[in-house]
Amino acid sequence: MGHGARTFSGGINISKALASALMMSTAIVAGGIMTNRDAYAQNAAQTSFNVPAGPLNRALTAFGRQAGLQVTYLTSIGAGKTSPGISGPATREQALARILQGTGLSYRFTNATTVAISEQAASGGGGASVAGAIALDTIDVQGAANPNSTMTVPPVYAGGQVASGGRVGFLGNRSVFDIPFSQTNYTEQLMRDQQVRSIYDVFENNPAMRPESSPYNFQQSASVRGFTLNSRDYAFDGLYGLINFRRPQLEGIERVEVLSGPATFLYGFPPSGTSAGLVNLIPKRATDDPIARITANYLSRGNGGLAFDVGQRYGDQKEFGVRINGTGSAGQTPIDKNELGIGSLTAGLDYRGQDFRASLDAGISHQAYKAVVNGLSLGANDFPIGPAPRLTSNFQQPWADVKYNQRFAVGRAEYDITNDWTLFGAYGASYQDEKNFSTFAVLNNTAGDITQTTAPFRTSVLSQSGEVGVRGKVWTGPIKHSVSLVYTGYRNDSQTGESYNEVFANNIYAPVNFPAPDRAAQLAALQQSKFNRLLTGIALIDTMSVADDRVQFSIGGRRQHLEINRYDVNGLLTSRDDQDANTPMLALLFKPWQPLTLYMSYAEGFGFGPQAPLGAANSMVFLGPRRTKQIETGAKVDFGRFGATLAFYRISQPSAFLNPVTNIFGYNGEQMNEGIDFTMFGSPIDNVRLLGGVTFLDGRLTKTLGGVNDGKRAPGVSNVQLSVGAEYDVPWVPNFTVTGRVVHVSDNYLDPANFQRVGGWERLDLGARYKFRAWDRDMVARLNVDNVTGRNYWFANPSGQLSLGVPQTFRLSLSADLLPSPTTPVAPMYRK
Repeated sequence: MGHGARTFSGGINISKALASALMMSTAIVAGGIMTNRDAYAQNAAQTSFNVPAGPLNRALTAFGRQAGLQVTYLTSIGAGKTSPGISGPATREQALARILQGTGLSYRFTNATTVAISEQAASGGGGASVAGAIALDTIDVQGAANPNSTMTVPPVYAGGQVASGGRVGFLGNRSVFDIPFSQTNYTEQLMRDQQVRSIYDVFENNPAMRPESSPYNFQQSASVRGFTLNSRDYAFDGLYGLINFRRPQLEGIERVEVLSGPATFLYGFPPSGTSAGLVNLIPKRATDDPIARITANYLSRGNGGLAFDVGQRYGDQKEFGVRINGTGSAGQTPIDKNELGIGSLTAGLDYRGQDFRASLDAGISHQAYKAVVNGLSLGANDFPIGPAPRLTSNFQQPWADVKYNQRFAVGRAEYDITNDWTLFGAYGASYQDEKNFSTFAVLNNTAGDITQTTAPFRTSVLSQSGEVGVRGKVWTGPIKHSVSLVYTGYRNDSQTGESYNEVFANNIYAPVNFPAPDRAAQLAALQQSKFNRLLTGIALIDTMSVADDRVQFSIGGRRQHLEINRYDVNGLLTSRDDQDANTPMLALLFKPWQPLTLYMSYAEGFGFGPQAPLGAANSMVFLGPRRTKQIETGAKVDFGRFGATLAFYRISQPSAFLNPVTNIFGYNGEQMNEGIDFTMFGSPIDNVRLLGGVTFLDGRLTKTLGGVNDGKRAPGVSNVQLSVGAEYDVPWVPNFTVTGRVVHVSDNYLDPANFQRVGGWERLDLGARYKFRAWDRDMVARLNVDNVTGRNYWFANPSGQLSLGVPQTFRLSLSADLLPSPTTPVAPMYRK
C-alpha cells in the first residue's frame, strides 16, 4: 500500500484484520456455495419477525411486509380484533398462527406469495382453514406487498429507533440483513423523541458520520468514514437535487437512510460528486389510522415554534392517502447574536392499488440566519491550534445574514407487470434562491487573531431529476435471479455571483463588531455567471441466489456520462467537460445459520471533486472528477429484538485540501482510509433500547507530491469515533423514559504535514420524556440537553477547516394528538 501496515494506538493492525476477515468470509462463502441445498431445508422458512401486539389490521400489515406476502381478508372480519403479535424467528405459518391466536380467524395460502384470512368453519379450531375454502371480496391489506415496490417503507425494528430495512438505490427496499453494505435507517419516531432540529442531530447517532460544521451554520455537509459528503448530494425518495441543498427540512420526512461507502452505482452520479456515502430522505405517507398532531418547541436561548402533522386515508380500501406537514420557528439560538427563522410546508399524496401505485410530493421552505456561524480556514500551517473559545461565543458580525427559499415537486409510480416484475419511474424538479451576506474568516495564529472578509454571494439553482426502470426475478434451474435495470438523469442550471470586499481584523477569544456595509448595494452589484451540468447513466445488476436465498452473488455495473458547461457573466462559454465512466459492483452474501449474515463487496464511485470553500482563490469551484474505490467485508446478526453489524473496509480517493501558501484548494495525492465499524440497535430487554456504536479509522495520505506527506494522517480524520445512546422506561414511573448518549471523537490534524493537532473530546447528552393523557388526548412532553457539562471543543473536517462544537443546549417540546385516542391505559412507549 505504499506506507506499510497501519496500527491504531490501541494496537489494532487494521491491514491484518481486514485481510483476515476477507479471507475468512471468502472461505465461508465459497464453502457455502458448494454445500448441498438440502442442508438448509429444515430452516428454509425461518424468518425473524417483529410484530407488536395491538390491532389485528396493523399486525397483519406488519406480517405481510416482513414475510414478503400479500395478505387478503374481508374488512368486516378484522374490525375490532386484536393480536398478541410475535417476536423472534418462526416459519410463516407459525408466525401467522400466533398473530391470529384468539381472533377466531384462520388462514389459507392461495399461492406462494398470497395468504387469505377468513372466519373459521363452524367445526373449525385453530390453524389453517379447511381445504378448498374460498375468500371473496378480499382486500390487499398493504397495497404494496410486492417485494419489488418501494412505495411503503419497511417496518421498524424492535425499539422503534431504526427500521428493519430501507431503500438500496434502484435495487428497491431491502432488509439491512440482506444487503452487502452498511446502512442504517433512522425513523420518524427517533426524530420526534430526540427533538431533531436539523439533519446533524440525526447523524450524531451514527459513529461513522461526523458533522463538518457547527449545527448553526447555513450548510450541513458531513463526513462519512473520513470522506466529505456534500449536503448537495443528499437524495429525496431516491432522487438527487430535490431538497434544500444547504440545510434540508425534516418535518415531512419519515426515514433518514444513511449508506456508508460509495453509492454511485446504486443511485447514480451525485450533483456535487461526493461519492463516499449517501443520505436518502423518505417522505411521510398517510397511515391507515388518521393522524393530527401539533407540537410546540423551544430551543435555548430563545428560539421557539410550532409544527403540525396531519394525514388520512380515503376510499373503500383506503387506497388514497394525504399527509401534510408544516413548521414555523424563529428567535435566537444558543449562539451569541445568532438567530434562525424557518418556515416550511410539505404535502404527500399517494395511491396504493393492487397492481398500480403512485405518489406526489411537493413543498416550500424559507430559512433566514443572522450572524451565521461559519468555520475557520487557516492562514498558515506553522502555528499550533489554540484552545476552543466558549462555544456560545460568535466572532461573526451581527449584520451578516443568509436567506434562501426553496420549492420542489416530485412524482413516482410503479406498475406490476406480473407478480414477479415491476416497472417504476419518477421525476422531480426543485428551485432554490440564496442571498448570502456573511464573512469568511482566516485563523492567523495561536492567539486567535483572525482576518474577516465580507463575501456577498448569490445563487439560484433549478434542478431536475428522474429515473425509469424495471426490477423483478426469474429462475434458471435452482438459481433465482433478482434483476434490476435503471436509467437515471439529472440536470442542473445555476447562476452564481460573488465578491470579496471589506476586511476586518478580529479575534475569536474577544470578538468585536464592526459597522455594517451596504448589504443591498453589494448584493445588487454582483455579476452572475451561468453553469449547467447534465448527468446520465444506465445501470444493471443481477443477484443470483440459491439455497433459499442463503447464498447470494451480485454483479452489476453502471455506465455514466457527465457534461458540464461554464459561462461567463456575458453568457459566453468558457469551458466544457464531457466524460464517461464505468463503475462496477460485486458482492457475496452468505447466511450459514440463523441469525448470522456474512458478506463482502466491492464498489466504485465516480463524481466531481469537492467544492472549494469560501475564501479560497478558487472559491466555490468544483474540482475535476475523481474515482472512489471501496472493499468491505463484515457480519450482521439479527436476534429479533436486537441487531448488530461489524464491517471492515478500505476506501481510497484522491485527496484535496486548501494550500495556505497559494490559497488554492486542489488535489494532492491520494487518501486511503481503513476502518472497522461496529453498530448496534434494538431493544435487548424490556424497557431498554440501545443505538450507536464505534468506528476505528486510520486515514493516511499516499502518492503526495514528492512523497513529502506520504504516510501522514489525513486531515480531519480521527482514529476513534464513538456514539452510544440508551433509553430506559422507568418501571416505577409509568410512561416516563430517560435517555442518554455519549459521543467521543479522538484527536486529528488540520494540515497534511500533521503539525496542527486538534484535540479529542467527549460529550454527554441527556434527556427525558413523559407520555400522559389530557382532555382524552395523548400528549408527550420532552426535554433534551446536549453537552450537559458545557465542554468547549473544536472539530476539524477533511477539507482542513476548523469549527466550533455543539454548546450546552436545552430543547423542550410538547406534542398533542388532536384526534381522540382509545381509552385503554397508556403503556410505556415501545414496550413489547
